[in-house]
Parts: sequence; C-alpha cells; structure tokens
Amino acid sequence: MRTYHRTFQADAILRDGFKDSTGTYLTDREHTGVWLSDRPLDINEGADGDRLLSIDIPEEVFRKWEEAWEESGKPYREALIPAQIVNSYGPPSEEFE
Repeated sequence: MRTYHRTFQADAILRDGFKDSTGTYLTDREHTGVWLSDRPLDINEGADGDRLLSIDIPEEVFRKWEEAWEESGKPYREALIPAQIVNSYGPPSEEFE
C-alpha cells in the first residue's frame, strides 16, 4: 500500500533513510518509530512539514503497527513503524502536491 510521511527533513530522509522519532503521542508511555498514513495528512491532522514523501509498505506490515493508533471516526489510517522496517522497503519518493 502507498503510505505518506510529511516532514521538514525530506533531504536527509532521501539521502540517509528514515530515522526513528520518540514521543508519548498523547499516551502515558513513550513510543518510537516513523509516522506513516494511508493518505497525505496536513497540520490539521497533526502532520507538520513542508514536503511530502511516500513509500510502499505491505498492507500486513502497516496493519501490524497501526493497531495502537486506531481511533474510530478518523477518515484516515496511521501507523508508527520502526525506521529499520520502513527503510527495508526502499527509498521513499517525493510527492509534489
């Protein structure tokens, strides 16, 4: 499936691959990985950045990592996937909006 990641770090990601980020993400514990969604998100949905990257990830991989983030009523899907796994699917492409 095609997934999307909005970022201010596109040049570094295209050059060196994704790096994990860590945060609590409105929970009571820390989580680490790369945020990916099934459609391009923007600041209104919590995705900040000036450029949009895409990468194809198998549906079953995405589904495994999205379970903790499923919220009813959202019109999109999102997953926090470890960078090592994301990078194993090849370099991302830049999307031009």
